[in-house]
Amino acid sequence: MYAVQNSRYFRHFARHLFLLSKVYRERGRAKSDLDSHLKNMRNSIIRMRLSYKDVDRLKEKIEIMIDWERRYSRFFKPEDTEIQDLRNRISSLENELKNEREKKQHVVSENSEKIRELTESLNNIKSQVMHLMMDRAKRHHRIKALEQKITGKAEPNNY
Repeated sequence: MYAVQNSRYFRHFARHLFLLSKVYRERGRAKSDLDSHLKNMRNSIIRMRLSYKDVDRLKEKIEIMIDWERRYSRFFKPEDTEIQDLRNRISSLENELKNEREKKQHVVSENSEKIRELTESLNNIKSQVMHLMMDRAKRHHRIKALEQKITGKAEPNNY
């Protein structure tokens, strides 16, 4: 259980690390792209060749930079207490569910053991009743033969 949790935490950490590195790299690219475009625009202003197309591209690059900054800052936002409380509640509910499953499994195993014991007892009682019924039938047959012998109607091979 402990190794599984460590493995899960490591996968979670590694996944976030890779996502963060990708966002950081793309953020750096967007920043350098924006800087180079601004440099080109400065040169265009000096040479008097600035066009509306350059301004539109600048606006697009700024929007891309803002998007990557937003993604980057998302990794470093502090967790609010509500999310932490919910996570704690989820983990406590998972523990309760695990305990209830274990209790249920224990009760089921106890009940199946009792059922097995009762079935064995019932089969034992059935065999004893069959044996007693056979003894009773034999006794009844002998008593009948003795009664016939007493009354004089007995056949010698009946008992």
